[in-house]
Amino acid sequence: MTHDQTQELAEAQRLADWLKDELTRQRAANSELRRAVADMARAFQETLARANDAAEQGDIELVKRITYENRRAWQQYLQQIVAAASTKPKPDSDDTV
Repeated sequence: MTHDQTQELAEAQRLADWLKDELTRQRAANSELRRAVADMARAFQETLARANDAAEQGDIELVKRITYENRRAWQQYLQQIVAAASTKPKPDSDDTV
């Protein structure tokens, strides 16, 4: 094997390693996104049920409080989703890709 072929093989191995690491990172991010969306859906269902119960009882103030709580929770979940989606791999000093 020539020197050029050895270098090409080493570069291909580094690229394959980087791609495997990236796949692992993407899978972790996807898991975090799925968790956040599931949490968000559960919270929405719970607050919707609470707001519906309050509305049926005629408690408009409680409906408003639940609505405001729900809005704050949605903002937190959206921040969690954005953070998970924008997670970048930590750069390695010898990373050439």
